Formats: sequence, structure tokens, C-alpha cells
Amino acid sequence: MLPLKQQLELHRDNAACAQCHRGIDPWGIALEGYDAVGLPRREIVRRLGERVERHPVDSKATLPDGATVDGERALADYLLERRGAQFARTLASKMLAYALGRSLEIEDEPALDELTEKFAKNKYELRSLVTLIVASDAFRGP
Repeated sequence: MLPLKQQLELHRDNAACAQCHRGIDPWGIALEGYDAVGLPRREIVRRLGERVERHPVDSKATLPDGATVDGERALADYLLERRGAQFARTLASKMLAYALGRSLEIEDEPALDELTEKFAKNKYELRSLVTLIVASDAFRGP
């Protein structure tokens, strides 16, 4: 069996699969240094019946915009440097929706704008985002 990265390359070569896989595969490849439960790994182990295959982790990926990253640290740096504002707003949006137990509505935009701005000022620290959400009027209610 081929290593995951090579299997994904086959998808990108298949016209029926290529459009989606070109856009989503690189993000996952950059995180190959972690297993399915988030534990770090240096090799990928696959059990096929009694046969065991081992492949070294290859986390080098070319992102849809052509940037190359190798591993989770490089991916995090890329996200902060090139897409920091988008990252901050998306994470704040998802966390706020989860905290409120509902989808966000247009009325939530001012609160989301404020959370996003403060989250960025706090250097994207997740703990600060959670604290900001819990202290927000949107979460605490009128």
C-alpha cells in the first residue's frame, strides 16, 4: 500500500477528484506529524491483516497559493503571517457559535468584530479568546 501522501497525489491526478483534493489535501499533509488522536509521530504504521507497513512522516506540502510548508510549525507560521486576520475571525466565529449553542446571525457581527480584534491583539492565544467569549455580552445575555 502506498503512503498517504502518494495516495493523495493519485487523487489529484484523477480529473474527477482533482479539483477538491488540490484545495484540501495540503492542509492535512502538513499535519501528518500527528496521528488520529493528536499524538506526535515520526512514522505512519499501517496494519493490513498480519502485514505491517511503516512509512516515515512526510509533512512537506505545497498549499493552494503555491507556498510550501513542512510540518505544523511552518503551517502555523504561514497562517499567522499570511492569513492571520482570516484565521482569527474564523476561529472566533466558530468558538462564539459553539459557546452560544446556535448559528451566528447578522446581529452578532459587532460582537464578532470586537472578539476578533481583541483575539489578534492577544497574539491569537486560545485561552484569551475563550475568556473574551465568556465575558462578552453575547454570551452573558442582556
